[in-house]
Amino acid sequence: MTLYLYHNDMSVCAQKVRIVLAHKALDWEGSDLNLRAGEQFSPDFLRISPKGLVPVLLHDDEVILESNAIVQYLDEVFPDSPLLSRDAVARAQTRGWLIRLDAGLHEQLAVISFCVAFRHQLLQRHTTSESLQSFFAQISDPSRRAVMEDIVTNGLESPRLRLAALAYEKLISDMAAALADSEWLVDGEISLADLALLPYIERLEQLQLSGWWEPYPQLNQWLARLRTAQAYLLGVRDWSNPSYIQLMNESGSVAWPHMKALLE
Repeated sequence: MTLYLYHNDMSVCAQKVRIVLAHKALDWEGSDLNLRAGEQFSPDFLRISPKGLVPVLLHDDEVILESNAIVQYLDEVFPDSPLLSRDAVARAQTRGWLIRLDAGLHEQLAVISFCVAFRHQLLQRHTTSESLQSFFAQISDPSRRAVMEDIVTNGLESPRLRLAALAYEKLISDMAAALADSEWLVDGEISLADLALLPYIERLEQLQLSGWWEPYPQLNQWLARLRTAQAYLLGVRDWSNPSYIQLMNESGSVAWPHMKALLE
């Protein structure tokens, strides 16, 4: 059975899937799409992923979209090293963390990432209004297009940024509560909840926003445990893009006073 993944080196959703593939020691092949260059809008890829989103998993003749669906599919089809508990309550709790990502946290991380850092890349690539509007026009979903236009144009002044910051303040508080007496988020065992949330928390750290969880040392301890795992090394670190990380570090340092003030 062949596994083929369309992904991107620094996409948190793609990182999530690669971590699970590595955790389960699954062999796979793939294409690393350059999202800033718009490769996700190519006609060939849009036939597979109509919204132009990564990751996409091809398993033999089956196409699996959406990262949370992909990781749960992998856990069901490849049951070795399970990441969903046999206990019904623990499974429900794990899925509850995943649902929070789908219910808005993923989009809110995009708001933070673009307002703080990635907008600078796009504005350097698209130096005229016509070029920038052409890029926006490739986004088929009107709501996604409107969000992208706002956060790229307005950056730290986007009204969406404070709402996103508040959402992550709540997430960090809830994670800290779950980790207060446990090494892992659910039932004392590593699960899809831990592996799925890791890329999101690491992204905030790369954006120099770790001050948000300074009151919660257990969150840094959780991060340290996950970063020693082979799955992290293969799924995230080996795909790290130094130029992106430098951009996030530098832009985040400049933006941190503004970001801190949003939660005061």
